[in-house]
Amino acid sequence: MNAIRSSAQRGLNITRTITIKHNIDGITNMNDSLALISHLKKFGTLVTFNFKKDPLTKERTGLAFATYLHYDDVNNATAKRTQIVDKLKAPYNSIEVELFSQKDKHATEKTKLL
Repeated sequence: MNAIRSSAQRGLNITRTITIKHNIDGITNMNDSLALISHLKKFGTLVTFNFKKDPLTKERTGLAFATYLHYDDVNNATAKRTQIVDKLKAPYNSIEVELFSQKDKHATEKTKLL
């Protein structure tokens, strides 16, 4: 019998990307963006991080996407749906994290981490 089981067989997520809902007033500069990335890195190795932008105005929409290197990292990141980012100022430090859905895929500002 094969001792190696796939992620789906183990009941883990089959996507390595999560969607982050955040308040656009809370992430206004590079330091705030890095604080969010630092928070997400606590759960595993990030491969990419993207802020979603409105295609017409080019302004951030309040959504971001993070892709992890391993499926287990996604499980860790999504264990708590609502999270507090310590380095962001209240009341803008609360984020919601969920598995990525294709409906969220549009124009993004992409930051490559690796």
